[in-house]
Amino acid sequence: MRFVRAAARVVGAVLAMALCVLAPAACAGKAQPQGRNADGTITITLAGWTLATRPEFRALADAYHAQHPDVTVQVKEYSADDYDKQLIADLSAGSSTDVFPIKNLRMFYTYAHPGALADLSDVAAPYVGDHDLRGLESYRLDGSIYAMPYRQDVWVLFYNRTMLAALGIDEPDGAWTWDEYERQCGQIGEALKARGDQGVYATYHHTAWQSMLQGIALAQRRGNPDSTFFSGDYSYLEPVYERMVRMEDEGLTLPYNTVSSSKTTYQSQFGTQKAVLLPMATWYMGPLAQAQQDGDADRFEWGIVPLPQRSKADVAHPKSFGDPTGFAVSSRLSGERLAVAKDFVAWASGEQGAMALAKTGALPAYWSDDVLDVFLDHPYMPDDEQTRTAIVSDTVVEENPVGAATQVIQDELQIAHTSILSRTRTPQDALRRASNAVKSSGLLD
Repeated sequence: MRFVRAAARVVGAVLAMALCVLAPAACAGKAQPQGRNADGTITITLAGWTLATRPEFRALADAYHAQHPDVTVQVKEYSADDYDKQLIADLSAGSSTDVFPIKNLRMFYTYAHPGALADLSDVAAPYVGDHDLRGLESYRLDGSIYAMPYRQDVWVLFYNRTMLAALGIDEPDGAWTWDEYERQCGQIGEALKARGDQGVYATYHHTAWQSMLQGIALAQRRGNPDSTFFSGDYSYLEPVYERMVRMEDEGLTLPYNTVSSSKTTYQSQFGTQKAVLLPMATWYMGPLAQAQQDGDADRFEWGIVPLPQRSKADVAHPKSFGDPTGFAVSSRLSGERLAVAKDFVAWASGEQGAMALAKTGALPAYWSDDVLDVFLDHPYMPDDEQTRTAIVSDTVVEENPVGAATQVIQDELQIAHTSILSRTRTPQDALRRASNAVKSSGLLD
């Protein structure tokens, strides 16, 4: 169930404004040429961000051009931090790129509902039911598909093989529960203390992101994730936050207040061996391997396993989370440019696009043995059976179930997250306030 609401519903002031500016009439802008250039070629534009360190956008554009010499894909850079804000402004002005990424599902309803996105159901049709392409159904609203996934990262547990061996502690085997994870962190912490390692933690929790706790808890909760997310009852997060507070108090991970005030990054902790373990998404695998090769991270052996699970019964079928990253097409397009934009998006989501993407160290949404071979083909990347299993065997649950209330829920849960970990409210109090605020919004009726 997608909880799609009527357009008259208002999702707070920000969403109301977004729905207004993204209305089809506002998106029309001035008419733009929809056919070929004077020399017979055709040009489409693609949005991206952090182009100096995120080579995926230009890599996909160049690979598509190599196979379609008469098509040029021009990449326009947006701010990574203000991407949605800038894109909404361009859509409102009718000056957006032809193709643009949907970074995660949090804003997807905002973009799709007013008609800013072209219907991609026709190009998605060959992929429907194809289990090699993850995340496609996340972009379905009212029976139509409005974006195509090209990336699908998965949260896993990174571990430093070199440090664990030096401490005399066994590597994780991919069968831990969260209770076992906490106990193992305690053992690692004691071993670090005995060795006199100062400023080194058993694990690092990137609590600057609410998803570090909330996404995992939602994915691993039994029952339907959508029903849980849109229920208005967030008390199931209480034990997750109690564990986090306890581990911080025991000195097993860097406290939230330090993470927040110093803007700590997971690279600065795990990549410089200040943390032995790290729950993090697979998007870190390529950058970590490259940083080690370039000398921007310490050189040590590392690996990944599936995230710890709620119980031993869950270990056989582990659950993780992660929104797909997809490409959408502007509804302003028509004619040949629309056809080419759709073809590019379909290509990027398939095996050929996946191969081009995997070469950049990014994990594609489309899976095959050949794609995975390319992704892991780096001298500092682990390539053992456990790594492959961690990448492909998890059930991946959306971080942001799609509906009119998605932003309101996440905003309230962000407030709860901050107040709990800054120790201004108890988990019970903060989550009760979040539940009451969501229920009173009127968006769950």
